[in-house]
Amino acid sequence: MNRCYVTNASGVYLLNMISRTAFVCAFALVTCLAVPVWGQQCPKEDAKGFTPSEVRTLEGKLVYHDGIRKWFELKLDAPQCGQASIELVRIDNWRLLEILRGCHVRTVGVIDNSPTGYYSLDLYQDVTKIEPVGACARQKPIPDYSKAKPGASVQSYRVEMKVHYGQEDSPILFRVTHAGRVLQPWQAYASYDLTGGFVLYGQCGKGFVVDRVFGTPEAHPSHFTESRDSSDRAAYDPESAAEAGKKDLFLGYTCLRKK
Repeated sequence: MNRCYVTNASGVYLLNMISRTAFVCAFALVTCLAVPVWGQQCPKEDAKGFTPSEVRTLEGKLVYHDGIRKWFELKLDAPQCGQASIELVRIDNWRLLEILRGCHVRTVGVIDNSPTGYYSLDLYQDVTKIEPVGACARQKPIPDYSKAKPGASVQSYRVEMKVHYGQEDSPILFRVTHAGRVLQPWQAYASYDLTGGFVLYGQCGKGFVVDRVFGTPEAHPSHFTESRDSSDRAAYDPESAAEAGKKDLFLGYTCLRKK
């Protein structure tokens, strides 16, 4: 058997250095594997714009706001990114949020800054996964009237809207009539949008155009283009009305079938 002996001080020093270096490298490798690399916990803004957070898991109570804007709020168990609540957005399947409204839930997704007035809170989470935490009384999905159409015999009708433009969540109350008869569902005959600039638009049902626009003067009832134009809409300025002390608004428009 051949043996290798170190017979001088330089050789001993070299072996010690090799052993010490190997130990340090091994310790560093174990440390890197054991400690996770944390990403950006909250959205940030810099010269290049807004950057969303890493994928985050949040928990809280899911609240549906049936107001002028229909939106979902997650009331957080503990504040996150300086916020007690975060708006939830889900592009592909809103039904998962709808059936869990009122429940305690766990959500997964990135957090980002709300870029426009279309959002109701400063931050929102783009939800990729949501599940209940603990007992949950699941709700029925919110009714979908997207395929409802006006009655074939209806040639004209009147749309009335009662709008409470305040901090609390209050849905717009619609009443659609023809010759004194109420038309149902109203969603087949009317719809609306509230823009990021807080302009309220009212639209007629499929196959109809806006004829006349009326309502609370402080809301400045007007036409988006011109009466009976195919791209026209009833337009209102509820923000100005609220500034003038008018928060309970009566707004409306009439619709005629396209010729």
